Amino acid sequence: MGHKALGRTLTARESLARQALGLGVLVLAVGTAYAVSRVAVADSAEHQVEIVAEEPASSPVDTRDINTHIVEVGRRHGVEPKLIAAIVAVESQFKVRAVSRRGAEGLMQLMPATAADLDVQDSFDPRDNIDGGVRHLKRLMVRFHNNVPLALAAYNAGEQAVINHRGIPPYRETRQYVVRVLRRYDHEAARVVAQQLAAPAPPKVTRVTYAGRAVSAPMTPAPARAEELVGAPPEKKKSESP
Repeated sequence: MGHKALGRTLTARESLARQALGLGVLVLAVGTAYAVSRVAVADSAEHQVEIVAEEPASSPVDTRDINTHIVEVGRRHGVEPKLIAAIVAVESQFKVRAVSRRGAEGLMQLMPATAADLDVQDSFDPRDNIDGGVRHLKRLMVRFHNNVPLALAAYNAGEQAVINHRGIPPYRETRQYVVRVLRRYDHEAARVVAQQLAAPAPPKVTRVTYAGRAVSAPMTPAPARAEELVGAPPEKKKSESP
């Protein structure tokens, strides 16, 4: 009789132990799946950047570190990391110490005067260069009302050239630059813009937005005033009479 009671007690304990073990496995599985999903969401933007980074960096700096910093700076300044990576790929092929014939330096190819205006201390420092370049790009995006092709043209040829020509300047280098960056950012938009720029008649350049949709916006005939393209400067406050 005592043996039967002892057997029932052990069986009950074994059952409880098995239930506890099963619950522990379930909690571990759910927790692991949740952690993996959070990591996947956090890494999605960086994965897009890695896809754009087609050219290997020819420097000791790990390209993954550059990609991570692109994502961080892009989120901080409200600029899509994929667009930043596309510019870096075209400008420097992810080469930290790249120098152009005109003297532009670093990953985002900042001219010394531009770097000084942006308070960039070392153009060959990846973090400093990207932060300054993204701040410059953000300013151009605001200046040209988030029109990506115009902002890219201004990044390459200068914003005054875009204002003077009231659109993408007719420079071969600048037009090729815009299309090359767009191919890494939005391939379909790049195709449309390339066709429009190659048209014999005055082109209508596609307005590319962050939403990923291309909306045709006429660039010519040009506005009557440059202010219509970039926005009028803020009015000065009138001094109050005493």
